[in-house]
Amino acid sequence: MTLALLAAGLSAANVAAKPATAQAGQSEMPPSAVKGPAAAATPAAPPKPVPAAKRPAAARKAPPSAANPSAAAQQTERLRLVSGVRSWVVQMQNLDVRAAAAAPADLIVADATSGATDGQALTPEDVAALKRRPDGGRRLAISYLSIGESEDYRPDYFNSEYMTEDAPDWLLKENERWKGNRLIRFCEEGWQRTILGDDDGRNVYNSLDPSPLYKLIELGFDGVYLDRVDVYSEVQKECPDAAAKMVDFVARLAAHARKKNPRFIVILQNAEELLRYPKMVDAIDAMAKEDLFYGADHSERANDASMVNAILANLAYAKAAGRPIFVLDYIRDSTTRAADKAKIEAQGFIPYFGPRKLDQLWLSQQAE
Repeated sequence: MTLALLAAGLSAANVAAKPATAQAGQSEMPPSAVKGPAAAATPAAPPKPVPAAKRPAAARKAPPSAANPSAAAQQTERLRLVSGVRSWVVQMQNLDVRAAAAAPADLIVADATSGATDGQALTPEDVAALKRRPDGGRRLAISYLSIGESEDYRPDYFNSEYMTEDAPDWLLKENERWKGNRLIRFCEEGWQRTILGDDDGRNVYNSLDPSPLYKLIELGFDGVYLDRVDVYSEVQKECPDAAAKMVDFVARLAAHARKKNPRFIVILQNAEELLRYPKMVDAIDAMAKEDLFYGADHSERANDASMVNAILANLAYAKAAGRPIFVLDYIRDSTTRAADKAKIEAQGFIPYFGPRKLDQLWLSQQAE
């Protein structure tokens, strides 16, 4: 299948496809913390919510899955698991699996595709190791996945055809901050199927390998950490009603993953204004926010109070629905870090401090 045909929405079952190949020379995974616009600017104005979502208390109403006892029970179990997290760590590149497995954390976020040493992919054995704490107890292992940008180090869907006349119409301009990362017209079926796969989760390019989403499940990950959901605010001309369409995409992804593993956890990073949609709150199991109180301009200065208040107002929708909230900050100064940690924990949120490249674990800083 050429990418042009895929973009037209043709089924993988009707067209033969070639597997994608990795791009040579790609060694660094640019982390979401530095390529996403939310970390560098005031968040986009919240979309106009449906009336029922105007108050955080609305999120306390029984979710749609309550109509299905089995789905409701699985949702309860997912929330039980993720709500038990008291500490977490993140490393997106150059992950030493043995060192990470020794970390005293309840949850670890890694990059399945290129997050291991020298940009290698993680193996099922690696994932199994990450899921075990040093004391033998269980840890949640979650994989990063960008759904708003195409990244040229993702061999499960990126290949040289992207750079030819056969490039799909959903492939947009390159991210100026990160070469090799290209914005996506995410609302197109071709892109969504690229991430999700066919109805059975098979890769739409060759129908044999798992899709990027199902690969995470088959590797043994407990869930997914969704990045660049906030791309909806950058492609509103290309995707009219972009906020609602992104909510639908996340909900579709969650439902598709849970056909394979009903306990598959979905964590949303940034784009917290979309929590005003009850459908988004119901789809996810936890929320993650970068640069909450400090560092939105990539310094270590305190953020503008009005920005912080707007973010907290949006996060309140997740909090009211019992979704844990993780905060990822990049602060080296110990005094500032201590002040930030106190603010985060006062909100009932769970902090982690790391380098912006997310290429190592800062373990001693978590204990300060």
